Amino acid sequence: MQLFGPLTEGLGAALDLYQARHQVLAENIANSETPGYRARELQFADQLAAALAPPEPGSKTPEGAKAPPEPPRIEPAVDRDAVLKPDGNSVALDVQVGRLSENVFKIQALTQILSDRYAGLKRVIEGGK
Repeated sequence: MQLFGPLTEGLGAALDLYQARHQVLAENIANSETPGYRARELQFADQLAAALAPPEPGSKTPEGAKAPPEPPRIEPAVDRDAVLKPDGNSVALDVQVGRLSENVFKIQALTQILSDRYAGLKRVIEGGK
């Protein structure tokens, strides 16, 4: 039984991916001076589509209930668009900080949407008061 519905679960999956992207961007920034380090990035659109895809037919538990969705596989890849510096490092600090700021705004927006949904559920549980 799905307690919150596909929209809430999709928002949760998207929030998980943005959090994973945040970790990758933070690692890039931490290694901005490491010789030979190659910047990494999540293929976000593909990862999100996989997380939001409907379950395959026949994916049921032995009891016949609908199987819970698999957690998304989060695989960062080397950022092929990043320019290599003479020391072999490909982290452009300004690009990474910009991506990190954008990511923070998206996490805040998703958190607000989820918070509003839970507040609506709470109002329903409390009888609309």
